[in-house]
Amino acid sequence: MKKQTLVIAGLALLSTSAFASKARMQGMGQDNVRGSEYISDSRNVFRNPAALNETKNYLVTEWGSSTGADANNAPRAEGGFFREMGAFNYGLYLGNEGQNNNALRAGTATTLLPQDNALDLFLAGDMGVKWGARVHYAGSKDEATTANVTKKNSAFGLGLGVTAGAAEGYANVDLSDKSTGGALASDMWKLKPSYLVGGSYTLNDFTVFASYENTKSEQTITNVNSTSKSSNIVAGVGRTMEINPTARVFGDAKIVMNSTTAAAGKTKNNTLPVTAGVEADATSWLTLRGAVSQNVFLNQTKNPAGKKVTNPNTTTVAAGATLNFGKLKVDGLIGTSAASRAGGVSADANTNQGTLTTDNLMTRVAVSYWF
Repeated sequence: MKKQTLVIAGLALLSTSAFASKARMQGMGQDNVRGSEYISDSRNVFRNPAALNETKNYLVTEWGSSTGADANNAPRAEGGFFREMGAFNYGLYLGNEGQNNNALRAGTATTLLPQDNALDLFLAGDMGVKWGARVHYAGSKDEATTANVTKKNSAFGLGLGVTAGAAEGYANVDLSDKSTGGALASDMWKLKPSYLVGGSYTLNDFTVFASYENTKSEQTITNVNSTSKSSNIVAGVGRTMEINPTARVFGDAKIVMNSTTAAAGKTKNNTLPVTAGVEADATSWLTLRGAVSQNVFLNQTKNPAGKKVTNPNTTTVAAGATLNFGKLKVDGLIGTSAASRAGGVSADANTNQGTLTTDNLMTRVAVSYWF
């Protein structure tokens, strides 16, 4: 408590209108990779790069490890720089994992090289219609780890988006993502051209949104060939409402229809998640937020054998905070650490990665500076 008091005592004053972190999105029950369809946040540039016209002139660092998949107790380090330049806006972002391709690849063979040292370049502008573009690239090579096997990975993707008044549209395409060389030189995982397309329209404070995602991959592991494909349809509505100058409530409901086909057959998952939450400026130097989500009415999985199962334990809660040091912001989640403080030793070796360690005040910490 003494450490926390010292931190809070040193904070300066700043309006809390600009936000930029995975922690904020997750603390509000939104997608911490692609941002939100209806809440303004700089993470939205990974869904629609035209959003860069609204959130610019800042640097953000997401604390964490340089290895492994991104997770609450072991966040992956990433960050970038976004700047206005005359009639254009540009950005450079390091470490973005892409559209969950690494998770798909790891599910087949962990010996394949994942996407690593990824680079995203952004360019956006306003020509009456706001537009934006993103280029994603990653490449790596390993000739030394496995005898007589050269491992390689290369990935390339594009993102395009527009915003015209109350309407927006976007498309994110993975043109290629291929890993070769695993336990055997013939091991391979290849993502076929895959995409996410969607859009939204805002009317009377309500935002109606929809998207369609299609993914297909091929693999050869220990001389066995297989394919996997999935589709994901989302349609919903969300709203943010200011209840007073310092507090905002938000909520959304959406239908999610997911279908995955693999060697075992087709699995279908249909859900209707509902999210509600609040974000409030507790003081001029502290913003708090929280959300609760749960599937309602529609909540079942149909396995390859045709059997239906209700998805259990879908109720989730999240909470977070933003501390303001002048133009510097520190975002984080509250209460997500699994650390055991007994003896001052963490029960999880990864717990302190990405944690502001003032008695575990916050986890998944991000720091941003706005010019």
